[in-house]
Amino acid sequence: MNSADAKQLQKLLRLLTTAATNASLYQIDHLQVQRLCRQTLQEVNSLLGRFETLTFKVVDGRLIFANQPVSQSLPVQRLLRALQLRGISHLQIEAGVYAEELLGLVGLLSKRRGSKTEICDSEHIQYGQVTIRRSERGRASEAAFLQLAQIADDELDKFMEIYETVRTRQQLNVGGINEIVSSFINAFSSHGEAFLAIAPLRSMDEYTYTHSTNICLLNLAQARLLGIEGPLLNDIGVAAMLHDVGKMFISPQILNKRGALDEQEWEVMRQHPLMGAEYLLGTPGVPRLAVITAFEHHMRFDGAGYPKTARPWQQNLCSYMTAISDTYDAMRTHRSYEESLSLSEITDIMLNLTGEKLHPQLTYGFLQVLNKLESRSQQKL
Repeated sequence: MNSADAKQLQKLLRLLTTAATNASLYQIDHLQVQRLCRQTLQEVNSLLGRFETLTFKVVDGRLIFANQPVSQSLPVQRLLRALQLRGISHLQIEAGVYAEELLGLVGLLSKRRGSKTEICDSEHIQYGQVTIRRSERGRASEAAFLQLAQIADDELDKFMEIYETVRTRQQLNVGGINEIVSSFINAFSSHGEAFLAIAPLRSMDEYTYTHSTNICLLNLAQARLLGIEGPLLNDIGVAAMLHDVGKMFISPQILNKRGALDEQEWEVMRQHPLMGAEYLLGTPGVPRLAVITAFEHHMRFDGAGYPKTARPWQQNLCSYMTAISDTYDAMRTHRSYEESLSLSEITDIMLNLTGEKLHPQLTYGFLQVLNKLESRSQQKL
C-alpha cells in the first residue's frame, strides 16, 4: 500500500469512527451523522477503485488492511476498540456498497457494549471472527485496554447527566463523580501506568467528557508517581473531573467558536475558573481540593495566568498537575480540524514551558513516564 492510499485509509477511518461517535451521542438519523456517512462513502468508493475489497482484520491487537498492519493513529485505535468490544475480528466492504449499508455499519459501531445488537451481514458488508492464539501477556494488555474502554462507555451517561445538573444550576450530587473516579482508581490498581498510553482516545465530539476523564486519568497517574494513595488520591481525581465545571456557565457561542476569541470574549472566558469555584464552594460534599483546583487551573507556575489575585499566591500541588495534564491533553488529542502532535513534539514544547507555565520537576517526571511508555509501544510494533 503506497503512502497516498495509506493517507486516504486514515481519512476514511477518521470519518467512520467520528460518524459512529456522533451516532452514539445523538441519533443515527442526525444530520451530522448523515453528512459524515456520505463523506465516508466517498472515501470507500475511491479506495475500492484501487482495491478489490476493503478487508480489515484484527490480529493480536493490530488492525490489518490488505494484509498489512495499519499505522497506529487515534482513528485506528477507536475502530479497533469498537470492533473488539463487539467481538468482530473481520470486516469486509465490497464494491457496490450503498449508503444504507454504511449507515448500518456506523449504527453497529456506535452501540454500547452490553447492548443487545445482532451482527448481520448485508449485501456488500460482511462481518466475521478470526481466532488467534495470544500469549497471556497479550491477553492482559488487551484486557487493560478493554477495561478502560468499558468504564468510559459505562460512565458516559452518568457523567453527562451530572454536567446537565450543573448547567441548569441545580445542586450537584458528588456521589456520581466519586463513583467514576473510584472506577478509574481501581483500574489503575489493576493495570498501573499502562492506562496513561490510552487516556486520550475518546472522540473530541464528546469533548466535555473526554477532557475531564483524560485530565482525571493523567492526574491520577501523576499522583501515583508521587506515591499518593487513599482519600487524597480520590480527591485529586474528583478535582480533575470538576476542574472545568465553570465552562458550563459560559455561552456555547464562545466555547464552540472556531476562530480566535476577541478581547471581550476572552474576558468572559477568563471568568470560568471563578464561576466554577463559586459553584463548587456552594455544593455539599465537594472536596476543598476541587474548589481550589477549579479556581487555580489556569494560573501559571511563574505567577501569570488567570484569575489575578491581590497578593502573591502559592498554588496547590493538584493545580500544578492539572496544568500539566491540560497542556498535554490539548496537544495529544485529535480534533476534527487539527491533527494531534507526536509525543516528541509535545515533549519539546512542554520542556520549553517549564519554569514559566508548568512546574519543572513535575513536568520532567510526567514526560519521563510518557516517553518510557512510547518506547515500549514502539518495541512491540
